Amino acid sequence: MNALNRLSDELGALGIKGELLLTGGASMCLVHSARDMTKDIDALYEPKVVINQLVSKIAQEDGLPEGWLNDGVKGFLTAAAPWEDFLAFQNLKIATVSADYLLAMKLMSARYAETDYEDVMFLINKLGIQTEEDMQAIVTQYYPEDTILPKTKYLIEEVISQKK
Repeated sequence: MNALNRLSDELGALGIKGELLLTGGASMCLVHSARDMTKDIDALYEPKVVINQLVSKIAQEDGLPEGWLNDGVKGFLTAAAPWEDFLAFQNLKIATVSADYLLAMKLMSARYAETDYEDVMFLINKLGIQTEEDMQAIVTQYYPEDTILPKTKYLIEEVISQKK
């Protein structure tokens, strides 16, 4: 959170206002309190060029990894992504994707080696999901059926079998 506050201050020093849409692990940590940390902040943001420059500056000055804030998640976001306001610093407005959209994103990425499995379990419990059909309906609400890979379907089956 300190780095985001610092980003807001740096934007203010330039007389610029920024916007950021949190997704992924950052949303799991900051918005849903599902876990303590994430290795980076996946987000979409504007003004992109200025924020990218400030992210590099903050990384160098504060000893953060390069790319601590990045837009690598853009491949998993669709135009249908519902979002909600989360937090506002003086010069940086932060929103987050909805919990059901975050679940759909986590299912689409289906990265077993990372924290996605635990995140999916957390989100289905938070959303009260009980069946594979309910999970599949959330995914197909936001992603075309022909883009859903077998690994997503396997993850859905596994998560529901572990829930029972």
